[in-house]
Amino acid sequence: MQKVYCLYKLKPGVTAEEYVEWSKTVDQAITRRQPCVQRFRVFQLAGTRDGAAPWDVVEDIEVESWEAWNACLSTPEMADVVAGFRKMADRESAVTVFGAEID
Repeated sequence: MQKVYCLYKLKPGVTAEEYVEWSKTVDQAITRRQPCVQRFRVFQLAGTRDGAAPWDVVEDIEVESWEAWNACLSTPEMADVVAGFRKMADRESAVTVFGAEID
C-alpha cells in the first residue's frame, strides 16, 4: 500500500461551497471506484497553530502503488476528476507527496 497526500489551494473565484459540491459528486464518487484506490478522503483545512493554513484542501489517498495511481489518473474514467481539479485547484500551490507507513 502507498499513501498519497495532495495539498492545494482553491483557485481565486472558486468558493468553498462550489468545491465541496464538486468534491462530493465528482471527485470522491469517481475516485473511490478506481481499482487502484483503497481509500480516499478529502479534508478542508481550517488553519494552523499560527493562523491561516497554507492550503485549503488535503486529499488523503491510499493506493496500490504510486505507479498504479499515476496510471489511473490518465484513464478515461478519471477524465472528469482531472478536468475538475484543473478548474478548481490552484496548480501553482499544489504539492503531492507519497510514501509508506513505517512499521
